[in-house]
Order: sequence, then structure tokens, then C-alpha cells
Amino acid sequence: MNTSYTFSFSYDNVPNSVIVLPVPPESFNTNVTSKNETVDIVNLGEINIIKDIALRDFSFKILLPKDNTLTIIKESEFKEPVFYLDKFREYKLNKKPVRFFITRLLPSGKEIFKGNLLVSFEDYSVEENAGEEGDFWVEINLKEYREIRNVITKNTGKRNDKGNVVVNQEIQRTVKERADSYIVKEGDTLWKIAKLELNDGNRYTEIAKLNNITNVNELLYPVLEPGRILKLP
Repeated sequence: MNTSYTFSFSYDNVPNSVIVLPVPPESFNTNVTSKNETVDIVNLGEINIIKDIALRDFSFKILLPKDNTLTIIKESEFKEPVFYLDKFREYKLNKKPVRFFITRLLPSGKEIFKGNLLVSFEDYSVEENAGEEGDFWVEINLKEYREIRNVITKNTGKRNDKGNVVVNQEIQRTVKERADSYIVKEGDTLWKIAKLELNDGNRYTEIAKLNNITNVNELLYPVLEPGRILKLP
């Protein structure tokens, strides 16, 4: 089964922060572990205490080529390896999670196993090989990022048997804000994107205006070029 992959990163809610990796990795590894604990109990022996699943680890190796011969990037948008290396260093220095997108398309244009994950940029290593001057191989390790929950404490105005005030605690996840950009997939139309991302297909005209799209065919029919990055209102 032939599948087309696109890998990209961006900051949440930061305009124009999406970067698309020029060459998808040949393999992508996901490591799922747990925090189970084995303890030894007298007269019973070892028992296994099952705990919550651990955060997932992701790893892959990519090529940052010196030219646009092998990439999935349009010639006008091609960037040299130093651009990506600077971005990777920025992700480490900023100490902020980044959004990690994986788009998988079958030859028919059908999307499968779409990935949209918040991750921390754990570490990466850069390799240069003799005979490949100007090309860089980068091995990247990511870890799933879990957003911090807010704990809201409410005073009930009641007291328990010991005279202590009774409080209720509500745990709320941080609200995820809407993305500021969208990577076009095979078969997309502006109406479809507006429906998916803005929850209103009729707002396709806003996306068109923001991205200087005036061609009627582009507005209504699936002729948008896959991989194109559109700004969202």
C-alpha cells in the first residue's frame, strides 16, 4: 500500500509558525510504556501494581537536503537545512510544547490515521556523511506533552464532623484554542476546510480573502495543492 506522508511542526496559536519537513522519514517509531510497579509482599510473593499509562515517545530520522531534488516542498518555498536546524534549536531553547502533525494519504486521496499531537522536543542529533556534503541527517526524539490541569477549589459553606470547612475540587483541562493555519490535503476545498476548522462551511470566503484566493475554481472545487499552508481567520 503506497502512502504519502507529510510531517510538520508549529506553535499553538502563533501565526505563520508551521514548518513542513522537506522529506518525510522512512520510518516512524512510537514507544508506549507504563508505570507499573512490582512489589514483594511477605507470605504472598511478587505482585504487579498496574498504574496509568506513561507518556508516549516518538522517534524518527529525517534528511535535510541541500537542494530541492527529493523534497515534497514547492521550489518557491524550499529552505536550506540551516533553517530547520535553527528551528529545532529554538524548540529546545523556548521550553514550550509544539504541535506535531502527521498527514497520511492513500493514492486515492483518502486520509488515514491523522496525527495531531502536542509534544516536547526532547533531543536531536545531527549527522553529516562524506560524499553527501551539504545534506544533513537528523534523528529526532519527541515526548507526548500533557497539558496541566487547573484545580478549582470551591467553599461549600459546610463543615464536617471535625469542624473543618468542606470544599469541592473541580479539575479542568486547559482549553485548546483553535489553530491559526491549515495544511491542505488531497481533495480539500475551502468549504470543507471552513467546515472542519471553523465549524461553518460558509466562512470559506474569509479563508479565501485571507490567502488572496480569487479563482472561482479554487473556491469551490478540490484543486487546492496538497501541502499548501493556508492562514485561518
